[in-house]
Amino acid sequence: MKKLLFITVLLFLINDLSFAVIPQYTMKAENFIQTSANTVEFDINLLHTNSDSSVFEFAAGQYYFNFNAGISNGGGLIYSIVASDLPANLQPVNPIVYLIGGNMQLRLSVNSAPSPGNGYIISDTLQGTRVVRMKLETTAKAFDTQFLNLRWRNGPSNPVTRIYSFVDMAYTEITNSSSHLIDSLQNPLPVELTDFNSSVYANKVNLSWTTASEHNNKGFYIERNFSVNGSNSFEWISIGFIKGSGDLNTVTEYSFQDKDLMTGVYQYRLKQTDYNGLYEYFYLNNEVEILRPVDFKLSQNYPNPFNPSTNIEFTLPAEGSVRLDLYDITGREVKNILSGNYSAGYYNVKINAEDLSGGIYFYRLIAGSFTSAKKMILLK
Repeated sequence: MKKLLFITVLLFLINDLSFAVIPQYTMKAENFIQTSANTVEFDINLLHTNSDSSVFEFAAGQYYFNFNAGISNGGGLIYSIVASDLPANLQPVNPIVYLIGGNMQLRLSVNSAPSPGNGYIISDTLQGTRVVRMKLETTAKAFDTQFLNLRWRNGPSNPVTRIYSFVDMAYTEITNSSSHLIDSLQNPLPVELTDFNSSVYANKVNLSWTTASEHNNKGFYIERNFSVNGSNSFEWISIGFIKGSGDLNTVTEYSFQDKDLMTGVYQYRLKQTDYNGLYEYFYLNNEVEILRPVDFKLSQNYPNPFNPSTNIEFTLPAEGSVRLDLYDITGREVKNILSGNYSAGYYNVKINAEDLSGGIYFYRLIAGSFTSAKKMILLK
């Protein structure tokens, strides 16, 4: 017989508007993430779904959730509240766990319910009002994810989910169990990642990772964070996406190359996303450093031959004056590509030759005492 953890959330919300029609709503557990090997978080969102423009003056809520106690995987469970969209003095506080009839029940308490006309107004735009963001931690080595089943408890007797609103200035239960959608947290960790590695070549980073199995895996967003001179930007940006394998029980290898990077230190993570919109992060254990070049270098343009655009890469080991020019086969300068003072680093310049005739051209880099030239072919 499976053990169930009953979670009771008692919420009282406040605002200054009244409501004269029975409101309709949808309540979901969403935005699941695994923040560490033994910690998960999710939002409880309440969305006003009336077709008209009436407000939803929400007075109170009493919520029950069932957890399979096996989530603790041999350890205890710890609960905490991370955030809420509610006013600070009305946010749920002091989670307390009770042992009742062999089951565990979580209760969160708040201040008293407001009077009619002072209920909190629930949002009618996605994803709704975030009643609470919950964090669950286990003292076990890791979550046993097959037991992470979270469902609303509704039935003819307590404990049962109940939601209350002020309708015609009266405190009224408006509970509609069909509006409680919780299955989005079923099996939320669909990917078993066995390794995540990096290698560096000049100013390029090669990322590779392997999965042992996948379930409902849409794919991986690759994200990076950059720091220079020891100062992090603290902004994770998405730099690419690799499609997943959906459902698979065999080892699968993935790779991604991040190119044309500046000197500095980089951090990487994978945002694995399933087809339900759920996601989790996998972090690269090590930082990746792109070092300053040690030599001047002018590379062969690519593609070559080309039409109408091509790329020229060069490296500078020190700051200084730089000039890059384009010449025709007679030695006549036809275009100054760039000129000025440039810092040490890696550079990639794109040239558009739509205004030039087809034929053989030469490009020359002058950087201090360093000079180098190479041939390119424009096909038209």
